[in-house]
Amino acid sequence: MSHQAAWIKKPNTDLVIEEFPIPTPGPGELLIKVSVIGFSPLEAKIQKLGLIPIPYPNILGMSFAGVVEQVGPNVQDFKAGDRVATVRDGPKAADPRFGAYQQYALASQTSTAKLSEEVALESGASSILNLAAVATALSIHIGLDRPDLSGKPAASKGEKVLIYGGSSSAGGLAICYAAAAGYEVVTTSSPQHKDFVQSLGPATILDHTRSGSTLTQEIAAHGPYTAIFDTIGLAPVTEVLSNYLESINGGVYYSVLAPDKPLPAGVEKRFAPYSLWMDRPEHSEFRTWFYSELVPKGLQTRLIKPTRPQWLEGGLDQAQKALDLMFEDKVSGRKLLLDPSV
Repeated sequence: MSHQAAWIKKPNTDLVIEEFPIPTPGPGELLIKVSVIGFSPLEAKIQKLGLIPIPYPNILGMSFAGVVEQVGPNVQDFKAGDRVATVRDGPKAADPRFGAYQQYALASQTSTAKLSEEVALESGASSILNLAAVATALSIHIGLDRPDLSGKPAASKGEKVLIYGGSSSAGGLAICYAAAAGYEVVTTSSPQHKDFVQSLGPATILDHTRSGSTLTQEIAAHGPYTAIFDTIGLAPVTEVLSNYLESINGGVYYSVLAPDKPLPAGVEKRFAPYSLWMDRPEHSEFRTWFYSELVPKGLQTRLIKPTRPQWLEGGLDQAQKALDLMFEDKVSGRKLLLDPSV
């Protein structure tokens, strides 16, 4: 049997929709009927700029949600009919059978979360990829405590965390994660998205449309901070955070983008491909907790609130439009989603 897939045949070319044999899952693998593709801006940069080398032809897409169609040998805890969300883990980046932009795709059981009936598939697809980066950044790199998933209100730690960019997909999830762990979160947002950001549970929201000097002063007034996580990474944010840290005699902050210019003495901007760190053997326990506990329980209890969706209608034919919209920076405060079966 065959199905439709959106192929990228060579670097910097548009996607081509073609028929492709439905793959058979191998050991530890699941075959999933894809219901919701969750698009990432990184995928647009891979297509347009070759930001991450991949073999061609290939099928893009790093996260999706759907229903398990078939399980391969040695699969535990999953069966046909399970509702799941999954991330294309590092070792599968070169294998097109694991790409999200198709109607049936393979997934690794170790990077897949089972979703309860009350959790919409779109919630899993819109959250799982960025949540993997956020959880790894905050707990493995920065050293913050994990959220308590028991459903009890989080006990306050009496510590503040600055999450810059609260309306971004990563920023919103970072607010949820840190607040659920008991930290007092200070974040930034434009007035346009303030109401949504407020629903995520921060203690304070600063207006990032103010001048850089004013914003720096407001950040200082609400500090000090146990940790600072920049979910935007662009030059204006780097300037604001660098100026703040310089004003308190230096410090370290973490970002979703690497530094691209020298910073003031004593100021350090740290970056890592956060979600890839879960593939490391020393973080296997954290990875298991993330997929078996944080994603299913966090979404079910609403400790983790999904990024607001922006649906594209028209099936796989609209996958190229999604990439174009993200590359042209025409998506704000939303996660692009698509049903490939339409």
